[in-house]
Amino acid sequence: MIEKSLQQMKETLEKELKMYKEILVLAKNKTEFIKSGQLDNIEKTTAKEQQYIKMMGTFERLRRSIFANIKEELQIESLDSISELLLHIDDKKALYIDRLRDEILDVINELKQVNELNEKLITKHLEYVNFNIQLMTSRPEGSHYGQNDTGNTKSISSLLDMKI
Repeated sequence: MIEKSLQQMKETLEKELKMYKEILVLAKNKTEFIKSGQLDNIEKTTAKEQQYIKMMGTFERLRRSIFANIKEELQIESLDSISELLLHIDDKKALYIDRLRDEILDVINELKQVNELNEKLITKHLEYVNFNIQLMTSRPEGSHYGQNDTGNTKSISSLLDMKI
């Protein structure tokens, strides 16, 4: 019976790995969309990422259920992580599951780096937009260069009179 649960664990981890790799591709695509200012594609990509994140929650619940089954089948008190699971199964199965776990962790780490880059790029774009808005909404002072300046100069209004 443990064989079936271990097979389910392998299949779940394989699907999770595939999903994380797909999310990584989306994140890298989003980097290019941010750089080129393609807002529609950024929105579409973000929506896809959110769908994957919801699916990840399903995989997490499935994995916990499989852990509960394995814990019962092996008659052990505590089984909270893949690392703990590896201590209770034969080396060949443990090696494959360990490789899957390591690959998932590597993809998650790369995904974290890409997301940090995307966050920095978006922040820079927002700073640039805010700078341009400030330029367009600022009111330049009238010049007082003439000797006959009576102080009755009219101030020049900005291109826009309000911030957006």
